[in-house]
Amino acid sequence: MWKSLLNIFTGKPTLCVYDVTTRCNSRCAMCSIWKRREKEMTLPEIKKVFTDLKKFGIHTVFLQGGEPLVHKEFFEVTRILNGLGFDINVITNGILLSENTLKKLDRLNTRGRITVTVSLDTLDRKKYARIRGVDRFETVLKNIRSLSEHEGLRGGLHATITSINYRELDDIRRFAHRLGLALTFNTYNDVMNYASDSDASLSLKNNRKMEEIIAEMEKTRDRLSPLNGAFIDGNVRYLRGEDVGPCDAFVNSLRITSEGTLSPCLELPAFFDLRKIDINREWNEIRQKMRCPIRRCYTRTPCYYGCTRGLGAVKGEPLTMIRGFTTAMMHEFFRSGTRK
Repeated sequence: MWKSLLNIFTGKPTLCVYDVTTRCNSRCAMCSIWKRREKEMTLPEIKKVFTDLKKFGIHTVFLQGGEPLVHKEFFEVTRILNGLGFDINVITNGILLSENTLKKLDRLNTRGRITVTVSLDTLDRKKYARIRGVDRFETVLKNIRSLSEHEGLRGGLHATITSINYRELDDIRRFAHRLGLALTFNTYNDVMNYASDSDASLSLKNNRKMEEIIAEMEKTRDRLSPLNGAFIDGNVRYLRGEDVGPCDAFVNSLRITSEGTLSPCLELPAFFDLRKIDINREWNEIRQKMRCPIRRCYTRTPCYYGCTRGLGAVKGEPLTMIRGFTTAMMHEFFRSGTRK
């Protein structure tokens, strides 16, 4: 924990985005990861890589994909990461989040540090199929309700704002609130570098309804936590084409591919094989080599993902950050008291 705090104040990542697999059972219009076929690390390789990352100061791992639940050894991967002491956020489309899966995650959650976040962009079945590329809306809704009933697991929803669902933001917020689930959202990023894909019918940029879209975001922003609110403000600036500042890739976060290679973020290729090197010894050289590619990326094709921009948004507003962390610590205090 102290190493992670030191990383925050010295500009080193505390968040790891781990694409445990590129395989997926959705066909999301805004994503191209599912079109790729990459090898997956063995369990010993995963343990080696993440043991090094723990020593480095990584605190939280986003366990995603692709779809993480299609990985044949997903639960063993989760057990390894939990055993190493990471906070884990399983980011899933929810299709395979059955009651049996939730019970297994509950049993693995020995430290109370596993969160499950389900991607849900709409409460309309047709729009769901249009955005996610599969007709599994009812299954996902059922599994979200089951998640909300598992008190041992932290649950949340994440929505991607597009041109066809922006009017539903407050409806999704109320739905999450009724179920006791956290809510985050960000705008559709169609930068077309690596992980994203371009769909003009979903795009928000240069949209004639831009101000209406922003008004909906700001209306919902006022009903979210201070931490989420700061991130929404950044999304608004991004949509308007305003300067959102340097990217926080390799400052707040880093990404590990399914093969075990390191990259700064979802939109840049991976160059460094952490199965063969120790990030603790090589970090300064790695960061120096990637400084220019990161700068080129955020100046030519800026994006606003939560993994690279979320913490940076609130670090830029100290009072918001203090209020947010104070609220989070109080939540943890009462949460731990409830478990006892």
